[in-house]
Amino acid sequence: MSEQPDPLAQITLTPRAFGAVLAVLALVVGLVLAIVPVSVAHPTSNSSVSCGNTFGGVESGALAEALGKPERQELVQYIDMCERAIGNRGDYAVFLFFGGLIAGLALGVVRRVRPASPGSERPTGPVLP
Repeated sequence: MSEQPDPLAQITLTPRAFGAVLAVLALVVGLVLAIVPVSVAHPTSNSSVSCGNTFGGVESGALAEALGKPERQELVQYIDMCERAIGNRGDYAVFLFFGGLIAGLALGVVRRVRPASPGSERPTGPVLP
């Protein structure tokens, strides 16, 4: 039989490249999670109310307008729900973004270990005087 090259070897990523892809993916997902607005459910109208994103926090004026001028107690409850939802989303966004950043920096800074060529290794035998 003739020696044919492995077709999977052409499309398979090395472990270092796979790690780089995961690091970039974590960076992008973390940034998207931080930018996309957070919403909470509005039970009376079967819809959701936008709370803002993790950078800006809860916008109470816009929230009151979206709820249709609610009473103060209801507005405070929605602000609390929005703050908790933004906090939960922010935890994931920070973890993914900075995890991807650290992994990307580590992949860029840490040197690759290359196998030594024959004859370039140190001799391991006894040292003669």
